[in-house]
Amino acid sequence: MLTPKRLNPLAAVADQAWLSLLNFAISLAFIWGASKSEYGYYLLLVAPLMLAQSIQNAIVNSPLATFLPAADRLARPALKRTAVSLHVYLAFAGAALGGLGLFAYAYWTDLKIEAVLLTGFSLAVVGTIAREAQRSFAYVQGQGMRALAGDLVYGIALLAGIAWAILGDRLTAGIVLLMTGLAGMLPLLTKWPAFQGLRIHAESMRQFWSCGRWALPSVVVTWVNLSAYPYFAERALGLAAVADIGASRLFLMPVGLAMTAWSNWYRPRISAWRAAGDVNAIKRLTYVSLLIGWGGLTLVAIFIGLAYAQIEPLLGAQYTGLRPLVLMWLLFFALGLARNVYMATLMTDAHGYRILHHITWLALALSIPGFVLLSANGAVWVVGVLCAVELIQLLLIRIKAKEYWRKAATAADASCSS
Repeated sequence: MLTPKRLNPLAAVADQAWLSLLNFAISLAFIWGASKSEYGYYLLLVAPLMLAQSIQNAIVNSPLATFLPAADRLARPALKRTAVSLHVYLAFAGAALGGLGLFAYAYWTDLKIEAVLLTGFSLAVVGTIAREAQRSFAYVQGQGMRALAGDLVYGIALLAGIAWAILGDRLTAGIVLLMTGLAGMLPLLTKWPAFQGLRIHAESMRQFWSCGRWALPSVVVTWVNLSAYPYFAERALGLAAVADIGASRLFLMPVGLAMTAWSNWYRPRISAWRAAGDVNAIKRLTYVSLLIGWGGLTLVAIFIGLAYAQIEPLLGAQYTGLRPLVLMWLLFFALGLARNVYMATLMTDAHGYRILHHITWLALALSIPGFVLLSANGAVWVVGVLCAVELIQLLLIRIKAKEYWRKAATAADASCSS
């Protein structure tokens, strides 16, 4: 019999599978029902949505996952209320800054930005932060079913809006972003009666900031390293190349979401194991995760190599000859999977966040010159720069994670001998 304890991990997997299917459906809607330019616009604006989400994770979600599992019963309400308040402030600040940033980018690049695109993007920032807020609270408390329910509501509403746009022959980046914002806020409507107002508790904020002050610059730099590539590609190669890069990544989208699911479910547990000094549990999970992840990616590589000719027609006549890009993305995700797994060890205290902060700055020193110098050579070179950045970060993070394990093991041995 499936108990809630067993259903929650299964729900976390189902949640990421649902989000993967949802993002896949959105991309296919653009590929089949819109021009490359509209898909290019959408991809350009999804990137800053990911930045907003990363900032939210740095300031609120990651520290919450670090401190809430180890907090006592009296400290938990203050941590939760502070997190809620930070989510709200970030949503409105992000919407305002995002709208201004889009307007400035359009002026700088001479891209045509319509009112619906500007409005939709600002609302999408709010909806994205709202959706991630409810998911973070669910996962940090081990409530995978709650996270799944919220994402089901979000996804069904978004798909309904996209279907309406397709039937009315009005599928554009602005409309999809507008629907993204509205759908993202829907799961929180049931929580509104329990809302107790905004309040940031000083002690909770100090805890959040002890990690966030290192994570915040790190995620911004990481975003430049790994998610700002559409802007370099657009400047060097045009919107059509941005669409090609996005379409080729579509084949590996489930891998990225599986990595997110792993982090959502296991990071709070790794923090608890670290607090208890159980380094063997962390090492065991790390190696098992790498074995399963790389094994799965090997099967994906074999499948793509054998069946790509049969798969490619699904993308339509606008997207052909993308196999090299797909395989390059496969390499990127293989490296990123390992980085993500090892990184969880460091995200258990403020010192680990500081280490990650320094590593991302080193990666930035490689990525910016790489994008500037190599993007004009073609889309494969753009993804190749991403792979190089991932490899450098993986090697450095792996070294630091193993140092953590050795120190924890030494401390445990000293405790037993005393």
